[in-house]
Amino acid sequence: MSMSHAESEDWPEGHLIIIPHAWRGDGLWTDIQSEAQERIGATLREMYAEVLQRPLPPGLERLVHRIEARPETLLYEC
Repeated sequence: MSMSHAESEDWPEGHLIIIPHAWRGDGLWTDIQSEAQERIGATLREMYAEVLQRPLPPGLERLVHRIEARPETLLYEC
């Protein structure tokens, strides 16, 4: 189920959908799971894209440079 199709359904984001156990073998349950996984994946991709655009904090940037400069010796320091 694509995101555009899901948005046209009556399953607004953030709402809790209850599926009786008797229906869980039905395709509806699989569709709901797929839609939820797609939404979670899209949200995570957006979050990671935003994070990658931000500059690293100075301490983390120094650590990255240290790792890049001496990756083989860093393992022995831990």
